[in-house]
Amino acid sequence: MFAKCCAAVLFISFGQASGSSAATEQRTLLVLGDSLTWGTAYKGFGNVVPQLQALGTFEKVIVDGVHARNISGPARTSRNGVKTYKEYIKKGMVPDAVIVALGSNDLQQSPKASFYLREIRELLKLIGPRPVVWVNVYRSDSPSYPKRSATFNEALLDATSEFPNLTILDWSTELTANPKWLAFDKLHLQPIGYRARATMYVQAASELWNILVPPPTTAPETTVVETTTTIAG
Repeated sequence: MFAKCCAAVLFISFGQASGSSAATEQRTLLVLGDSLTWGTAYKGFGNVVPQLQALGTFEKVIVDGVHARNISGPARTSRNGVKTYKEYIKKGMVPDAVIVALGSNDLQQSPKASFYLREIRELLKLIGPRPVVWVNVYRSDSPSYPKRSATFNEALLDATSEFPNLTILDWSTELTANPKWLAFDKLHLQPIGYRARATMYVQAASELWNILVPPPTTAPETTVVETTTTIAG
């Protein structure tokens, strides 16, 4: 686990989005996560914030990662995703798109899919119709956690039938294929793992931007073929 002084991170960056459609409307991306998002944002590990800025898309990028944050439940605001999102709403900082990277800490609360789905639905209902990419989970630091991770990921997949604005980023498959990314505690990551996770966040941000501001389509070219008609006489 990381030092307590580094248990939370909140980056808010401002930039100029490119493109004519973006110039008339400023858009905000929120990354809402736990300690894995902290490491993904930390300059010595994933350093994702300048990478998100380099996309030149979202005018404002908020990366909010807090140690031990759950999706919902009784935890105080900073460690509660639902309560944290409500605070953003109160402050008038409603994002246009959201990357959710929560769920790992919820595995400690219950092994049941119904519990996970209830918490997932609570946050997604709060976010509303905005496009969401949710990073699925994988933990192996306890014998019960791989199975609980799979159960959570199945519940997350089930949620896509109710929330068409939801896309899942498959972190679980990437991590199980690259076990050397894990740190000694089998929960957090080595710097190489955080860099890989940062790359996936950037890909997710690009996908969200393309949903908000679809790239222009190129009309197919029309080819005119001249024909010569010969009339025999």
